[in-house]
Amino acid sequence: MAEGTGTGTGTTGTATAGTVPPAEPPAVTPPVTTSTTVPITAEQLAAVKPALQQQMLTDKAEASHAAAKLDQAADSGKLTLDVDAADALIKAVDAARDQVMDLWKRATDQLATPLQLGENPVAKAISARFADLAVGEDSGAAKALLDLFKVLDDIGNALRRNRDTIRDTDEEAEKSMKNAGGSW
Repeated sequence: MAEGTGTGTGTTGTATAGTVPPAEPPAVTPPVTTSTTVPITAEQLAAVKPALQQQMLTDKAEASHAAAKLDQAADSGKLTLDVDAADALIKAVDAARDQVMDLWKRATDQLATPLQLGENPVAKAISARFADLAVGEDSGAAKALLDLFKVLDDIGNALRRNRDTIRDTDEEAEKSMKNAGGSW
């Protein structure tokens, strides 16, 4: 049906002399949300810190264990990927690692910014405590990101070693086949 005419004639999508080109589809407007982000207090953050730290340590241990198993499998030759699959996986792991590093850089700068709670001793103490929770060397959120970066880097290195071993093995097999008079 031609747009706006009420007739059953269709449009072809091309404008000719004396005709109006078809209208562009309306832009999609994202739904409006009324949710708001409510900042948490230093007391609330301090209250959940032990649980967050425990979960972070558990997650780090699981990721480190998985990376160690991958590393061991790559070193022992039990991990077998073709070179193209290994390259694709290495690319994905490296991209994730780089994203984590970018996030760490942004987060560290932002989280290390002192809170502007005032100039009294209590405000300064809360600000210092929040900074320690956020970017502390032993347990801060920034440390968790750095730990994840290291795990992803280890995984990427293990995959590279495996890919290189596969490539070397394929090249040796090709040479052996050619030396024996066969073709690869």
